[in-house]
Amino acid sequence: MKTQDLTSLLKAMFHQSKEMIIFVDRHGEIVYMNEEAQTTLDERDYDRNQFVNICGHCLGVGNNGSYDCSNCFLLSSEKLTFQVYMRTRSGEKVAYVANFQQIDHENNISVFTLNPLSELMKQQEFEHQKLLTQRIIQAQENERKRISRDLHDGVTQELLNLLLEMRLFKYTLDREELDEKIKNSEDTLSYLLDYVRNISVELRPASLDDLGIEAALKTHFKWTEKQYGILVGFDTNLKRQRYQPEIETVVYRVIQEAVFNAAKYSDSDEVSVKLQEVLSFNAVHIHFEIKDEGNGFIMEDDPKGSGLGLFGMQERISSVDGTLNINSEPGVGTKVEGFIPVEESIV
Repeated sequence: MKTQDLTSLLKAMFHQSKEMIIFVDRHGEIVYMNEEAQTTLDERDYDRNQFVNICGHCLGVGNNGSYDCSNCFLLSSEKLTFQVYMRTRSGEKVAYVANFQQIDHENNISVFTLNPLSELMKQQEFEHQKLLTQRIIQAQENERKRISRDLHDGVTQELLNLLLEMRLFKYTLDREELDEKIKNSEDTLSYLLDYVRNISVELRPASLDDLGIEAALKTHFKWTEKQYGILVGFDTNLKRQRYQPEIETVVYRVIQEAVFNAAKYSDSDEVSVKLQEVLSFNAVHIHFEIKDEGNGFIMEDDPKGSGLGLFGMQERISSVDGTLNINSEPGVGTKVEGFIPVEESIV
């Protein structure tokens, strides 16, 4: 490609780019800017026929929500990426993601590119929502597969065997033998009834809607102890009030998942659960803690299982403006702790 062709292409890209591109010298004077920068930046004290200083537009590097010029990018010869606030034509103070790099060392000319932070955040939010939707769909499908497998292996097969057994009743002439078979069939039906009831409770316990979070957890812990042989110590002071349904659902599901992980992976005989209402940061919060002294795991490693459990807990807590901390260490155990603001959510 000819040099002049490349030059014309670069010029076209420079002026048609949707990011602001500004060339500055070491004093901050604007040597050249593209059309996006010209139509965006504040025009006050601006003469298109003269150089202007970038400080007329720049409000400083973003620093904890405030403006700070102490570490000005103009003082650096390194390639930098940072957040900066700029004054626009409309008088707004807009946050941008900036890149700054010296490209002409002999003449101390640097290039300064700016992209609106809001646009990048929108894109990141879109990507996050896309990932979240994919994980939710995957989690739903995994749950449906599990329920389907449980129904097929645990219920359908037993019902089929029971049906075949009952069809043979008419050929059993010995009364005692027939009574024994009827009793076995009754036992099988009782077992299947409990099995289906447990699946139903796992999906959505009626006690959560009718009696509240404390009653629902106590019922669930009894089932967990029977199912997995792990002792669940439960300490709570939630006895005075109900909370909004979404709050109770999040608390129940997060604790349920944490206890399930402890029962399945910790190899511990006991897990402790605390659920309390506390005053934190001048607001009422639900505080919960699930702790075991089992195997633990390395936080940086991928968790056992699908990993959707930990992801799901974080997403559920975020949906009610709560915070969740998970700490684990091999050979020491795991602690899951969360806070959910409920002062405005008390019924």
